[in-house]
Amino acid sequence: MRRRSLWYFVKNVIAATCICASSQALFAANFTLPAQGNALIGEINYISTNHGDTPASIASRYNIGQNVIISANPGVKENYAMPGGRYLKIPTRFILPPLPHKGIIVNLPEMRLYYYPGNGGEVMTFPIGIGRIGKTIPIENTSIARKVVNPTWTPPEDIREFNRQQGIELPDVMPPGPDNPLGPYAIYLRIPTFLIHSTIFPESIGRRASFGCIRMNETDIKQFFPIVTAGIPVIILDMPNKVGWDSGHLFLEAHPPLEERESSSSLTSIVSEIQRALPADKVTLINWQLVSYLSSQPDGVPHDIGFNIN
Repeated sequence: MRRRSLWYFVKNVIAATCICASSQALFAANFTLPAQGNALIGEINYISTNHGDTPASIASRYNIGQNVIISANPGVKENYAMPGGRYLKIPTRFILPPLPHKGIIVNLPEMRLYYYPGNGGEVMTFPIGIGRIGKTIPIENTSIARKVVNPTWTPPEDIREFNRQQGIELPDVMPPGPDNPLGPYAIYLRIPTFLIHSTIFPESIGRRASFGCIRMNETDIKQFFPIVTAGIPVIILDMPNKVGWDSGHLFLEAHPPLEERESSSSLTSIVSEIQRALPADKVTLINWQLVSYLSSQPDGVPHDIGFNIN
């Protein structure tokens, strides 16, 4: 009975029904950094679905979150089982956050993590799950404190109280094992009680499902965990809109904002981001109609919104 209770606790925390998903991503997590002044990596893909595919199963195969599958393909919803042969856009192209290429950057609205290894020539990027409304990790700079294989878990008081309301009394400490929501890998940050960790429910990737921690697919964190060390800086961002250049063209990648911080995605804020990216010594033509559309219909895909004419 105790094992059954813990199982239901994990389901309540994640608030999702388990969906079977491929454990082997088809899309690479490692990219060579673009030439100086450019910010795009990856390419958009298009696929034909298999019968019974869901946003979670497709996202797992292509190393993206189900959030961008849903945003990029109108009519697709969570847990939607698709017919065979449906044509889908797979948003596997990204604008790098406009920050120095150093350490770990977690962009919450995008639900994606970027890591710049010390070699200076590449970037690794992974989809993540983030905290539900009211449980978002603090938006600040921090660093890795330590990492643990097969961690134990001490449930914080807010999670204990949440489960008491469901009639479940959690143990003081949960040992490693299949019921432990941290999974087999935990990376502790210098923000108390907040971690980057694996998850026993891959369908929570690309969703607001946790009590604040950053969740990663187990196949992804197996690559990430061995190469990060204590002291690596971690920047937590609230950046629903990213702007970047590629070969003289300006791109905008717009994501739905965090619900509790919707003002960060206003058209005014997007215009400000674009203006900061414009070179002072060149004339740039901007498709403001497309910018306005993307501000109200963000799809998580980089769009060409302008180019230099001199």
